[in-house]
Amino acid sequence: MNINSFVVARDESKGRTRPGRAASALASIVWLCWSASLRAQAVSPEIVARDSSARMFRVGDGVYAIIHDDAIHSFPSGAVDWPHGNTGVIVGSESVLIIDSDFYPSRAAADIALIRRVTQTPVRYLVNTHWHGDHTHGNAVYRNAFKDLEIVGAQPNQHFIALNQARYPRNVVAAGSPVRTQVASDQAMLARGTDSTGRRLTDSERRLLAQVIAEHETQLREFAEVVVAPPTMLFDTSLTLDLGGKVVELRNWGRANSPADVTAYVPNDRVLFTGDIVVHPVPYVFGAYPGPWIPVLRALEGMPVKALVPGHGPVMADHRYTTLMRELFEATAVRVTELARQGKSFGDIARLIDLNDFRARFVLPGDVTAAEYWDASIKDGLVDRTYQCVTGYRC
Repeated sequence: MNINSFVVARDESKGRTRPGRAASALASIVWLCWSASLRAQAVSPEIVARDSSARMFRVGDGVYAIIHDDAIHSFPSGAVDWPHGNTGVIVGSESVLIIDSDFYPSRAAADIALIRRVTQTPVRYLVNTHWHGDHTHGNAVYRNAFKDLEIVGAQPNQHFIALNQARYPRNVVAAGSPVRTQVASDQAMLARGTDSTGRRLTDSERRLLAQVIAEHETQLREFAEVVVAPPTMLFDTSLTLDLGGKVVELRNWGRANSPADVTAYVPNDRVLFTGDIVVHPVPYVFGAYPGPWIPVLRALEGMPVKALVPGHGPVMADHRYTTLMRELFEATAVRVTELARQGKSFGDIARLIDLNDFRARFVLPGDVTAAEYWDASIKDGLVDRTYQCVTGYRC
């Protein structure tokens, strides 16, 4: 692949179109630090445990968030390709509830080790906020580690999780899969030391390429270990769990980022875990439902928070970023509707719509991760999904 090219590939696990091949440590750091100045008030909670690729933060009394380093980077642009999902931990006097099990089985096992450094209370519940694999691939690890575990999920997600835990990892590890093909291509590039145009790779490019190869090889090993483990305790709209002096309120909001998005709220501590309803630095709108997503975001804004833990990104202290997401979706709907009313085709709308005023609020200079996700998720995904919604085809 040409060193300056940008590839958009279909990502089956998220059901989305994503930037393919993009990674730098600087981009990851920028991603984690953005919200303090422009979009949300980031909190600086205490780190109570850490390992080589994750940090466990105290965000409330017996409430924790595990924030992970990114799983896969891409070459050559320097953007994050696959982030790990955030994991929540809520500790009561009688039991522990976990929120989301992460992308890799080994990372789920490492998270359990972190959890055991802060509590020995039995882990009784694992909540899946939605079906995406970066939040569910570790389910079986928790199930095997805790014999009385209930995996909790919204009713529709039992099917989605079971199917996609079986389907997507097998697709990735299969002979001749796109990931295997890319690894072979990257290995050949690294061996000859030049890109597809014959230009010699710089030392930094060689280091990045070697890192990307290793990360994809890890993905292939990890996906071979994913075991189907869907939710066993199902609910329709809401479910309240008492962990012993610590109440957790689960809510299925229906269609937003996915067909059934669940939040977990700890009212006494005012801590909200949103899953991918809120994602930083750019919302994931691949395969999503931006029309119904708007009232969900508005409802979340009405929930008092001292800490908001998104599906990806840093812990936030308020709803400023939630509001920014809603305003983006609302403005897109208004602008797409007006262009459609003028008789513009979708192709015309995709070309003419101007969202640069919002882009400047999401994408900071030099952040290639946000820039690439903006192009794929917002310029392509959000505009397309909004057009389908406002014209009555899919909403």
